Amino acid sequence: MTDRFTFRQRLRYRFDSGLARGIWVVLLWLGALTVAAILVAAGLMWALRLGPDDQPTSFADGIWLSFGRYIDAGTFTGDSGSNFRLLAIVVTVLGLFIGAAIIGLISSGIDSRVEALRRGQSPVVEADHTLILGSSDKLTVIISEVVEANRSERRRAIVVLADEDTVDLTERIRSEVSDLGTSRLVVRRGNPSRIADLARVNPQQARSVIVLSPDDQESGAAVVKTVLALSQLLEGNDTTGIVAEIADDDTADALVEAVGSRLVVVNPTKTVARVTAQVSRASGLGAIYQELLDFNGDEMYLKPVPAEWHGRNFGEVLLASSLSTIIGLRDADGSVRLSPSPSTALAEGQDLIGIAEDDSTFVLDAPVADWVPSSGRTWIPPERRAERTLIIGWSAIGPLVIREIESHVLPGSELVVLVDDSHQHPAVIESRIAGLGVVNQSVRIEIGDTISRRTIGALVESAPFDHYLLLCERHAFGIDEADARVLLSLMHLRSFASVHNGNIVSELLDPNDVELAHEGSGDDFIVSQQLVSLLMAQLSESPHLATVFTDLFDASGPSVAMHGFERFTNASSITFGDLIAEGRELGTVVIGYRAASSIGQPGTLGDGLRINPPKSQEISFAPGDIVIAITARS
Repeated sequence: MTDRFTFRQRLRYRFDSGLARGIWVVLLWLGALTVAAILVAAGLMWALRLGPDDQPTSFADGIWLSFGRYIDAGTFTGDSGSNFRLLAIVVTVLGLFIGAAIIGLISSGIDSRVEALRRGQSPVVEADHTLILGSSDKLTVIISEVVEANRSERRRAIVVLADEDTVDLTERIRSEVSDLGTSRLVVRRGNPSRIADLARVNPQQARSVIVLSPDDQESGAAVVKTVLALSQLLEGNDTTGIVAEIADDDTADALVEAVGSRLVVVNPTKTVARVTAQVSRASGLGAIYQELLDFNGDEMYLKPVPAEWHGRNFGEVLLASSLSTIIGLRDADGSVRLSPSPSTALAEGQDLIGIAEDDSTFVLDAPVADWVPSSGRTWIPPERRAERTLIIGWSAIGPLVIREIESHVLPGSELVVLVDDSHQHPAVIESRIAGLGVVNQSVRIEIGDTISRRTIGALVESAPFDHYLLLCERHAFGIDEADARVLLSLMHLRSFASVHNGNIVSELLDPNDVELAHEGSGDDFIVSQQLVSLLMAQLSESPHLATVFTDLFDASGPSVAMHGFERFTNASSITFGDLIAEGRELGTVVIGYRAASSIGQPGTLGDGLRINPPKSQEISFAPGDIVIAITARS
């Protein structure tokens, strides 16, 4: 068979193939060509007797003479002998061409490496890092919280893998998180659901992994694929936990079953709905929940029950820590009991749940003191009454919020929902509410413009409401416009004097819009995806707190409640430790207070609200001040 390719074509093909294999192959070729050129020139000098002054020279000296003229173009100017000069010029010119090619290749290689780094394609050589997969409006909030959690450690890395331009994403993060503290930010570009891209960010050695759902996707498909890819890479690794954001309960259950207990799922819709319903119960509750969720201040920790406390009761351990507040127990089977009976015995395998500024301050430094429950005092639940709630606007969390409110109110309560029929379907909303089986509340749908001051005023001035909830109409508008409408409705509500006796809870979608609403009385609270971000950051650092937050947010579990200080003590001045002891006698766990005398003092949140003060903290109470306690649902 006749050969179809010429020698030149084959040589060109081999050359092109070598170029395709990368810069190092070409550098090897040029290096080989350099050696060959020097050896040939040295051989000619030796064979043709073309040394300096056209005198004979040895082969070894020829190599040295050729090498000097090859790398230094100015060497041949001092040569003598016409034939030797001619050969030196040829060697020098050849050295110039090959040297330029080598310099160009090295420069190109450096440029390619810089471009690869800019595109975020290089592997991550980190260990014990926090890995965040995906990008959404929660990203910067989560990073800022992880930064706070890392302040007690040095050089902890926060690695982000997202399918976005690395430079743009890095600039966005740094513009919103200006202080990285002791943390280092590493950003890589790739598809989090591809195993090859995931392997580049070393999830096997990560401390924890957070999987974010894209803002434009509600099905959770991207999160499911990412978690499944992670489970393959983490097979056999039992130390790295995964926190994933999934809105569908069935999908979450199936994924937990497939991946195992390492996966903690956060349902953003349910989380926002539950917090919205609970913080609407009383002013100041929102600030308490935010304090427990973020890392800037006090948060919750777990600590094994020390051996010397085995056999003691829960009431005794309540005063065992001078700088932290113990609120419950986690049993050996993982079940959680917040505010258990003070007579509950402590046993091996249990963990204490406490509120502390840092895990290093959660220590039992007080001596063991005997305590026997008193039979003379009992907790009498506060008298409840029928309540009126106004919901302005409608969103996907509406049915969940109403179901949560239903579990808190007495029969005879009233719920009014204001909807705009030009953007919503009142009949559909009414049908959905009817399907909830609401019995404690009478529900009334009002039709009107949800951003009209006249419409809102007609409702709030006809009869006072106890609670006001503003929901974000995301499905009728874009995120920015929906948030703007909530802010406008909030501004109208604040302008009516009759609203000042109730508390307002508003839902915003964009965490960056929350600061726009932080004006007005302390009774107002903004619920946004920022709370979901805080919860995910907390669980990434302490996944064992998942059951604690579930119990805390559960409508049927113990609740954080606010009571007049007179229910606990008649003293106008008392230490926080003595206040906890008074609550212990009533079977409740005191975690803080709100006192007018504390306004402006260090450690207070707002309106004199203080969570987890030192046991020695002296408190001066006045009429209207309250005590914050975790109590059983009444």
